[in-house]
Amino acid sequence: MNDILPPPLQRRPGRLEAAVLKLFTRNAQVLHVEDIGPAFRLITLGGEALRNVAWTPGDKLQIQLGGWVQRTYTPMDWDAESGRTRILVYLHADGPGTHWARLVRKGDACTVFGPRRSLRLEQPRGRAILFGDETSLGLAVALSSQASPLRMVFEVGALAEATPVIRQLRLDDAHLCVRLEGGEHFNELDAHMSAQLQAHPAAEIVLTGQAGSIQHMSRLLRQQGAAAGRRQSKAYWAPGKAGMD
Repeated sequence: MNDILPPPLQRRPGRLEAAVLKLFTRNAQVLHVEDIGPAFRLITLGGEALRNVAWTPGDKLQIQLGGWVQRTYTPMDWDAESGRTRILVYLHADGPGTHWARLVRKGDACTVFGPRRSLRLEQPRGRAILFGDETSLGLAVALSSQASPLRMVFEVGALAEATPVIRQLRLDDAHLCVRLEGGEHFNELDAHMSAQLQAHPAAEIVLTGQAGSIQHMSRLLRQQGAAAGRRQSKAYWAPGKAGMD
């Protein structure tokens, strides 16, 4: 087990918290931890409580980190028969979720809440376009099992960090655009998204990742005349905000 644990994992839950956890959460165990490049960890969770669970690609899972602290991830897949699921963690900050992911080891216990509905394709097996960033790659794997095909456009901080995980997860249709200060990369993103919209005018559109980038893409979609009824969005993070769901 870990010799040093982040503060949220050291404190035992109080009586009220323990009662809530017992009612609404599941106990799991870390079965495998794999580093993919310098910035990502692929974590496999399993256990009896994860068996016979109803899961739809795009659902979310929350890892309880002690107290009322939790972080949300998108299961890439879910084997309900064996009770296994995988999450991809982007090690991009120094918050509780990143701290947990860096220290967690095979055999560690954890408590999870979910899976619960978050983002789902309305027309499985239809065409879809996903926009996001490094925090969206787990969702991309999940949705790629449903969309036919899934077109992906990601803004990333560094190609050297993102390329290994894109390759290993077989997200071959992903277009990567390096994030530039001041939003100078948006011209490239706009051009690529516009090309995807023209090539797949009836595709569902899913916007994820950084809140400001989602707002920018939403304006582009309105300008392109993309129907509001076939797009959905979920902000995973924003500068200065922690614990976004």
